[in-house]
Amino acid sequence: MAKIKVENNMIWVVLAAIRMYSANFLKFCAYMAFPVLGQVLGLGLVFGLAGLYTYYLPDLALKFDLLKDMSTIVLSIIVIVVPGLLIFMKAFWDYLVAYGAINSITEGFLTSGKIYDFPAHNETITRRSISYVALWLLYSLFWLIAFIPFFWVVGAFFFIYFILIFQVFSFEPDVSPAGCFKRSFEIIRGNSIRTLLILVAIGVVTMLFIQGVSVIFDFVRLTGLLSSFFESSLVNYVPIDNINDIMLRINSSFDLITPTKVANFFVYQIVTFIVAGITLPLRSICWALWYKALTENTSSSTGRRKRKQLDPEIIDRATRQYRD
Repeated sequence: MAKIKVENNMIWVVLAAIRMYSANFLKFCAYMAFPVLGQVLGLGLVFGLAGLYTYYLPDLALKFDLLKDMSTIVLSIIVIVVPGLLIFMKAFWDYLVAYGAINSITEGFLTSGKIYDFPAHNETITRRSISYVALWLLYSLFWLIAFIPFFWVVGAFFFIYFILIFQVFSFEPDVSPAGCFKRSFEIIRGNSIRTLLILVAIGVVTMLFIQGVSVIFDFVRLTGLLSSFFESSLVNYVPIDNINDIMLRINSSFDLITPTKVANFFVYQIVTFIVAGITLPLRSICWALWYKALTENTSSSTGRRKRKQLDPEIIDRATRQYRD
């Protein structure tokens, strides 16, 4: 298949991302299965086993005089928590790797029209693990600052300009983690409004996926089944009565929290997390295409200055090779 030409058009970018994701939906679901479900499973094991420990094991510990030794208690907690934590950490790392590797997958699809060999694409990130972790740490620091109310407006502004940092990391390996932020800013500059519109469009599509799955869960009564599980288990550890008392003191007309409401909240949060994770490739594809659109169809000012100094024949030959 011939190489797919990327158009500098935000509507084309969004529609092309949806088409690519939809055409390879099962492959992407399989690719994201462990990174997403592994996190849910890991956290479920951590909190589930910890809950069982709290509920059952103290009596057994007293029966066998295990509480006399503090080290035994600590060891018990470690044994209970570590397995689920390891599963969560492995899945979380795979999720972060997928966040960057999908850029390479998108580039391969643009060249060949096919999606294959996910491990090879993952290696484009894992072989630069230290730099990738540094990029995520810088990105996390940015979010921590942006969450401070005083910086909300500034954070929202820079979020638009920093939205292509992972694409820069993937497509421009010579750029440092800190340089990815600067390079993303340069690419987005002059295209911030269109970038914001793409962000809104792809966000709406993601929300439609989430709402669609929620409707399916409600229709097949899976929401009620899961809600009953949470209501009879995890909700017992939520101090609902205390929360209601505090809120009633603040507002006498407060709508009381019930175990059912808390259970339904847990279910919808899990559904949202899973669907958002499974649809991660859709958003990453969209931003990879937008990066390509802004960098392949426009030239930097440096490039323009250099081009003016070159022989026209050289320029023409280089342009043909670039397009090929």
